[in-house]
Amino acid sequence: MDKNVMNWLLQGAEWIKYAVKKQLLGNEQVSKTALNDEKIMKVIKRLKDPKNGLSAIKTGEVYYTKTGNAYWDLFFLADIGFNVQDLDVNKEIEEVLNLQSEEGKYITQNNIKDSFFCIPTILLTSIVKLGYKEDIRIKKYVDIILETQRLDGGWHCAKNRAAGNKLEDTESCPMDNLNVLMLLGQYEEYKNDSRFNPAIDLLLSHWDRRAEKWRPYGFGIGRDFKKLKYPAVKYGILRVLDVLSLYPYAVNKKEFIDMLDCVKEKQKNGKYQAESIVKSYSEFDFGQKKEPSRWITFLINRIIQRASTNN
Repeated sequence: MDKNVMNWLLQGAEWIKYAVKKQLLGNEQVSKTALNDEKIMKVIKRLKDPKNGLSAIKTGEVYYTKTGNAYWDLFFLADIGFNVQDLDVNKEIEEVLNLQSEEGKYITQNNIKDSFFCIPTILLTSIVKLGYKEDIRIKKYVDIILETQRLDGGWHCAKNRAAGNKLEDTESCPMDNLNVLMLLGQYEEYKNDSRFNPAIDLLLSHWDRRAEKWRPYGFGIGRDFKKLKYPAVKYGILRVLDVLSLYPYAVNKKEFIDMLDCVKEKQKNGKYQAESIVKSYSEFDFGQKKEPSRWITFLINRIIQRASTNN
């Protein structure tokens, strides 16, 4: 990583410096002064809000398609590298985890079925990052995910597309694959598990065939997919690369390298800026498009470093 870019990152807000020192420089003893940042405190407060925070998940009325709520606030804070003690959300996380059915599945949003792995995995991935990797409830959910892997190696929300059903031979859903792989990739024992190579291949093939009319389950790759944005609520290039970089099998693939090169072409003097924004995070540098974003620059360099380590 360019020394000037690293220095620029370390001149950012405390929460940026915390993420850079801990994740890029490997300093586990980095100061927690980042938690005193007013903007971060605001997100943590929102996470504890009974209407939009973690406790509100049980109402089913918090939707992952919107930002500024428990799904993406938790995602962001976990991405920085905070743990559950830092955020003081033990009680709220327990409320989410206790929504698990006797069978072991989760329904975290109204109007979805328990086969919709793509939605609960957003929350559960963040919760794992916060320190719940060994929680028996999450491990039980992971076991169900493994049991429902489709014939093509991926996952799909529709039960009639499961193995043994009418549409078992159709392609898996890119978003299901992405979010499931995001959760599984938090576990060392799964990063080199060849069972998931076909699911990875679907994401890589989707990129490789982006110019074709092929739209697995309606997902296409166009201008919006290629925009640098955070959080990538929709199916987007940054989150696809971030997830795939967890898997050694993926990082040497031509399609992964090509996708990463597409992102690298957007840099200006080693810095990147947001190309699409959401109002919920307008106070952060990834919530504006006028200046380079230290956070997006950090994320891309984390992908590059992780891919190099997994090479």
